Amino acid sequence: MSLGKPVEKLTAREVLLGQSSSSTKRPFPSDKTSSSSNVERPLKIPTLPGPTRYWDGVVKLTYVTGFTGPNFIRFEDIVQRNGVKKAVLTAMVVSTDWIEQQFPASANICIVLHGRPAMSRQMSSNRIFIMPPMKDDKFGVFHPKLMLLVHESSLRVVIGSANLEPYDYKDLENVVFIQDFPLLKTKPLDSKTQLKPFAREIYDLLGHMQVPSSVQAELFKYDFSRAKAHIVASVSGVFEGDQYSRYGHARLAKVIKELGAADPNRPPQVEMQTSSLGGLNVSYLNELYRSFSGIEPYANGSKPPRQTKSGTLPPIDVIYPTTDTVNDSRLGPPGASTICLNTSSWRKPTFPKQVMCDAISHRPGTLMHSKYIVTTLKSNKTTPSSSSSSKSDDTTATNNKELKGWVYCGSHNATMAAWGKLSISKDTKKPKMAINNWELGVVIPLYEDSDIPVTYRRPPPRYKPSQNAWTQDMSW
Repeated sequence: MSLGKPVEKLTAREVLLGQSSSSTKRPFPSDKTSSSSNVERPLKIPTLPGPTRYWDGVVKLTYVTGFTGPNFIRFEDIVQRNGVKKAVLTAMVVSTDWIEQQFPASANICIVLHGRPAMSRQMSSNRIFIMPPMKDDKFGVFHPKLMLLVHESSLRVVIGSANLEPYDYKDLENVVFIQDFPLLKTKPLDSKTQLKPFAREIYDLLGHMQVPSSVQAELFKYDFSRAKAHIVASVSGVFEGDQYSRYGHARLAKVIKELGAADPNRPPQVEMQTSSLGGLNVSYLNELYRSFSGIEPYANGSKPPRQTKSGTLPPIDVIYPTTDTVNDSRLGPPGASTICLNTSSWRKPTFPKQVMCDAISHRPGTLMHSKYIVTTLKSNKTTPSSSSSSKSDDTTATNNKELKGWVYCGSHNATMAAWGKLSISKDTKKPKMAINNWELGVVIPLYEDSDIPVTYRRPPPRYKPSQNAWTQDMSW
């Protein structure tokens, strides 16, 4: 069993040529049909069910060896190998040998992964590898986990937290959002302006990744009218003026406002589960919380928000494993190579240890590589006004059900590198969002009847005074 190589030791060549063990095949279903009648009947030939399609979107947890359940899904069942014609695969780390085992050799595959310098290379007639540009030569990683899986008559979109290697789909807990989209009943669209918002965000992200235009154009063939989720992406770069809210936590704030969740009378209570932590401090937690509340600080030329009183913590619980949890896990410390917090960051007096909660899995002894934000709103006793301009069409059409909150899942860890830093440009005096990483996730509204699985036990237990966060010294 390979537990993976530390990220800082990966070379571009190793990323492209990474090796891994083969996957476990799913058992073939048995025929349990029987008859107690003596009357001769025509022989019934059992028909195998067709491939599962998630037309309304679903959140699943990745399979972990030794555990079964309706909310768990294997990589093989996500991909559905026999029907794949084309695929776009993105991740920080890609095990190419393993991927070749999971996809037919005839499929056209575009793989986008982390590496420097930026490059694009045609490895064979139907395999292309791309390493997108970064904001600078030292900081940041390409970290989004996106799969576009083209089948005969549908497109499967998968957005999650797992790298493309067997370790992330067998040993660690990860999360995936999956939705299938049918072919349009009409001819393909002519341009991205005709795409629904969900597809348009993906189209733009692929453009920033510098994938071939033919890959982007594949989105023009499908009907995205039933898209369940809202896309939130981060792109490595600096975005000023009107572009500042396109990515990072400023984009999240815009989505929250569109959902109708930006209500000052219903302040959110936030759980933020992460597998990596940076140098958190109270100021940045408050910056994030404003976006979690749907506050766009510079919208319509408004002035910057007042600084929160020093030391005032927002209602955010950060869920990250203690050293005890890692030591007691099934794989122990060697299995936590991708769970990261520098010792020096943890020991800083400015680190807000009061918000820390332990990451305890529903699957005993399993460590999490997932990333969640679970936000709940205070109950609204009055009927919300139908004239609210902040509500999106899909929200107002939900039978007037009360919005209870929202859930984010994807690749964003609880770090400034992932979500970005908002400021005012000294030169242009315009709002500026600076982001080191590439990231991708989805936001889904939460209602009373919503059924969205999470990896960790809720409510998460707060750290005891004697407990410390799992730390390791890594150079990025």
